[in-house]
Amino acid sequence: MLHKKGILIGGIIAAMVMVGSMVLVRVHFVDATEKLLSEMTDMGVVMEDIELHYSPLPSLLVKNLRVQSGMDTVSIPQLEIFPDISSLLTGDIKLRHVILQAPDVKALAHREGDGSSAGQFELPAIFPDKIDVVSGKVQLTNSYQAEPLTVSASMEKESSGFVFNVRSASIAELGFKFSGRLDMISTSPLKLNLQAGECSVDPASFLGFLTGFGYMSNSTIPELAEAGKFQTTNLDFSVDSAAGTMDVKAGGLVLDSTSGKGLSLQMGHGGTFQLSLDEAQVDAGELYAMAQKSERGRNGTRSLCESAKLKSIKPQGTLIFKGVTLVSPPSTVANKGLSGKMTVSAKDLVLVLESLDGKKQELSISEIDADVELKDGKPVVSVRSFNIASATGGSCNMQAYIPFPLDLKQARFKAEAQDFSLFDYIITCAAEKKNPLRTVFDTRLKLRETRVEASGYFNTPRNNLSGYEAQLKSLSIRVPEKEKSASTTDVAESKKKFDFENLLGRGISGKASIHRFYYNDWPFSDVAVFVHSGTDRALVKASGKLFLLNLNADVVLAKDNLAAQCNVKGRGTSLPSLIACFAKDLSVSLRGKIYLNANMFMQGGDADELVRSVRGEASAKVDNLHIFNLANLDPRLGFFIDLLDAVSFNPQGGQGLNFSTARLRAALSGKTLLINTFNLSGRQFQAWGGGTYSLADKHLQLEGEVRSVLGTVNSFNVDRKLES
Repeated sequence: MLHKKGILIGGIIAAMVMVGSMVLVRVHFVDATEKLLSEMTDMGVVMEDIELHYSPLPSLLVKNLRVQSGMDTVSIPQLEIFPDISSLLTGDIKLRHVILQAPDVKALAHREGDGSSAGQFELPAIFPDKIDVVSGKVQLTNSYQAEPLTVSASMEKESSGFVFNVRSASIAELGFKFSGRLDMISTSPLKLNLQAGECSVDPASFLGFLTGFGYMSNSTIPELAEAGKFQTTNLDFSVDSAAGTMDVKAGGLVLDSTSGKGLSLQMGHGGTFQLSLDEAQVDAGELYAMAQKSERGRNGTRSLCESAKLKSIKPQGTLIFKGVTLVSPPSTVANKGLSGKMTVSAKDLVLVLESLDGKKQELSISEIDADVELKDGKPVVSVRSFNIASATGGSCNMQAYIPFPLDLKQARFKAEAQDFSLFDYIITCAAEKKNPLRTVFDTRLKLRETRVEASGYFNTPRNNLSGYEAQLKSLSIRVPEKEKSASTTDVAESKKKFDFENLLGRGISGKASIHRFYYNDWPFSDVAVFVHSGTDRALVKASGKLFLLNLNADVVLAKDNLAAQCNVKGRGTSLPSLIACFAKDLSVSLRGKIYLNANMFMQGGDADELVRSVRGEASAKVDNLHIFNLANLDPRLGFFIDLLDAVSFNPQGGQGLNFSTARLRAALSGKTLLINTFNLSGRQFQAWGGGTYSLADKHLQLEGEVRSVLGTVNSFNVDRKLES
């Protein structure tokens, strides 16, 4: 009985306590609500509807809350506030949980003045440190684009601003999508810090942010906007638009097929930045394709192809950059470029070249190890090793130190090529430059049947007043003889207009000395060439020897025209040696010493016009002219037989002709040699007369008289084509 009474009394007491507690909770909750609403009203908060809920837990529901401060507004469609129940019993009210449903913050992205307090979020002090935000938005109303920052997160309140432990967020202003920690200090001016394990970036939006907030100009790297995939790991990003600073650190990054690690970037207004990157692997083909999407990239590629006489150059494989550091000059410093350094290597790198006639060639770069150092935008490339192989045969390797713009005095290099095949060319070469002035080389070049060999050294100008200088021990050029009948291609080539524009406007001057120069069977010696190029024209002076003949030529080159004056003088040159330059097999039939004096002038806009314009005069004397074996005389010397027929002289086997002197005076007009007079003086007979010789079809026509040993004089007529 007593036990039942005890239970009844305990239940009554518990019920009284519960009722009392509920009364206290209600009273204190109402007091707390009034205090909170009063504080919020004092802050300028406008609320449309307020609801108090006691079940299942005490809570305050505020609908359509709005705060405005100047041009900044905060709109919260629904705010749920949950108090700490234990604090309601004591009267020392604390809030346990606050949920902001779809808050919308609109603030100025750029604001006049120092903005020391403007742009900071402020909530009542009674609010808890942790607040949940569901689908919140921050819209920077006067930024370059009016798209909001959207966040769904738990949020920690700090002395100024909020820290969001973000579950899922996107920042359209930055083009970021991420999960991590976002510290939103201020919206106006924009101050935030983001730490994200993973973050995907929209390149176009991010570039828009950089240009919109003055960190970069529109023309800096517009090609980046064309990238499809941009992701980072271990991102630490902070921006302060008031101070004009932005810092980016990333453990790893991926840009399409390009990857990197250890990124650190600090940017300031006006395009100033400091960049460091531990390593980046760049897809060369992707980099080329990105460059082709911009006019700047296309122009650069076009210029490179034009200088190399190629239709296209396309890379494949991977470029590897390590230890990259780049620093831009302060925006207040004019005419300064980037400074920094990096190490460059490659993996499976291939260059696909296409010639102007559509032929393709692959060059495989098996090894490249180089350092690049930038000083005020001027790169210096130090190549420790560079090995390249041709798909059609041969290889080339090089070590070099090359400053840009190219300074030949500072440049050093050593290069070797062994049967290196490039389209129709095969190159074997050794070249080395060990000091500021001299480059030593030994080169053999083959182009189909044409061969060029040269050895010697090349001197860089000592100063701006001196020119280039080349000293060649030997130079040999062997060109195959063309077929006698001119093809359609040859005719078209002869009418192709001259274009010397590449030689003009560069202020080039220099000279070359060639000890021995062979052009096919023409053995020139002591050749000297002087070149001076001006704005509108270039002057070339050349001299040399062909046996004992002294040769001189002055050539003037305009953009599309050539004019030349040539002189040949010689005394006592071997006639067989000279004839052998034209027809080696003909030289065995002749002996004598030739004395020659000739002057010629020509001018034209193409090869055909140049030949047709030739005008000149020549005089020649041959002492002790001997013609051997008249019975089996070469048909090209058959006109001597015509002279013998005129005096009824029949040569016997092995018999020849001897003339003490032979003289000729002639004028040259285009491809026709006008023989004014000729005279042959010998014991067997004497002959004199005149005629013409066509260089085009080798047609000789002579008329004159011949006197026999008996004194009779007869006329003769020669009409022959001098072909074997």
